[in-house]
Amino acid sequence: MIIMGKQKLNILPVPTYNWLGVNYAERDISEYETAAEVISAAENEEKTCLFWVDDNAASEVSIQASENSYVKLVQVFDVKGQAVSKVSAELADNGRFELVQLYLGGDVVSEIDVKLDGRKSKFDASIGYKLGDSDKLDLNLIADHKGRKTESVIAVKGVLDGDAVKTFKGTIDFKNGAVGAKGAEQEEVLLLSEQAVNKTVPLILCAEEDVEGSHGASIGRVDEKHIFYMQSRGIPEEKITELMAQSKIAQVVNKIDNEQTVKRILGRLGRGDDNE
Repeated sequence: MIIMGKQKLNILPVPTYNWLGVNYAERDISEYETAAEVISAAENEEKTCLFWVDDNAASEVSIQASENSYVKLVQVFDVKGQAVSKVSAELADNGRFELVQLYLGGDVVSEIDVKLDGRKSKFDASIGYKLGDSDKLDLNLIADHKGRKTESVIAVKGVLDGDAVKTFKGTIDFKNGAVGAKGAEQEEVLLLSEQAVNKTVPLILCAEEDVEGSHGASIGRVDEKHIFYMQSRGIPEEKITELMAQSKIAQVVNKIDNEQTVKRILGRLGRGDDNE
């Protein structure tokens, strides 16, 4: 349920020092346009949904994946102002949820809360972002493992330029009873500016012994050797950084099956004729 007014969002499950600025985000969404969607997949059903999120919006999507069902949710955030988003999901036995998100700018607070309650339920997340100028992104993802032999795979890839600020909080929580569960998360960040601020907070919580959890982050700048190699073949430096930035999130874009949406994204990234 969307609650209007000023509130704390994206609360870190286990708070750390306040001065790090990652425990929560705070927003007043009184003037936002609000929308709520419920996506339910019946037993053995497959569903795919796509949303393009615009400015000053507060959106909430609830996923209900029944036994042996599959739900794919694609969200593209092309925001010039502010937006708040929440995705929640509950997965039954053998229920599968695939989330694809792409952030192309603005000031966005985004929360993802997935409950893997069913036996052998699975959650896959592919998230990309390309932020510059004064863009901000606060992303909080929680994969809550309760069922036996559940699995979560979280891959985040992004590019920060200008004075962009990004916080990614990724939590894999193995609850008591999640025997044989597996969870993995990895973030790759390319920094194109000295002023850009990156905060990566990987977190694994464990109340069950027989589980497998892993997390990692790769944060770096453009390799000077790569620049030299490509310049030696006549490619200007500005084009090199543009190509590297685009390739970083290409794997996320490739998971979007809608041709018109991909065309619009490529136009937004300067790789097509559609510059809407």
